[in-house]
Amino acid sequence: MKRILLICLAVFFLLPSMASAHSKVSESTPAKDETLTASPAEISLTFNTGIEKLSQFKLLDESGEQIPTGDISVKNSTMNGAVTEPLKNGVYTVKWTIIGADGHAVDGEYAFTVKAAEESPVESASPSPTAEVTEAPDAGVSPDVSEEPAPAASAEDTAADTDTTASENQPVNTMIWIIAGAVVIAAVVILARRNRK
Repeated sequence: MKRILLICLAVFFLLPSMASAHSKVSESTPAKDETLTASPAEISLTFNTGIEKLSQFKLLDESGEQIPTGDISVKNSTMNGAVTEPLKNGVYTVKWTIIGADGHAVDGEYAFTVKAAEESPVESASPSPTAEVTEAPDAGVSPDVSEEPAPAASAEDTAADTDTTASENQPVNTMIWIIAGAVVIAAVVILARRNRK
C-alpha cells in the first residue's frame, strides 16, 4: 500500500516536468542565439508537439519592455506573429507560453540579437569649380575703339578766340552808340523847337 502511494505521489510531481520535457521548441525564426543583420519580419516557433490556440508569446527588448507584434496565429504545432515595427540593434527575448496537447501549460524563452550595419551619412559631393569661359572676340566684328578726347584748347587759342569775338562785336557797339547819339540829338532839336514857339 505504501508503495502504491509513493508511486502515485511520484507520478503527481513528475507530470509537470514530463510535460515540460516533452513540449519544447524544435525550431524557431529567428533561431536561438542567432545574430541578425536586419530586423526580422516575424517571430515563428515550432514545437515538437501539437499546441492549443490559446498559446502565446511576447517579444521583449533589453530593458524588458514589450515590443508590439501582430496577431498571433497557431496552427498545429507552429505559432507565429508579425513584427510590426523595425527592431533596433540590440538583444531581444521571446517569452512563450503554450498549452500542450495534453492540456499542460509550458513556458520558456530564448534570445536573439539584431546587429544591422549602420548606414553612414552620404557626403554631399562638393561641386567642382566651374571653369570660367572667356569668349573670344568675334573675328568679323572689329573691337570698339573709344574716341580719343579732343585736346584741351591752349591759353593762346583761348585768347585769340576772345580777341576775335571782341573785334567782331566792335562794329555792333559803334552802331549802337551812333543810334543813341542820333536819338539824343533829335530829342534836343524837338525840345528847342517847342521852346521857340
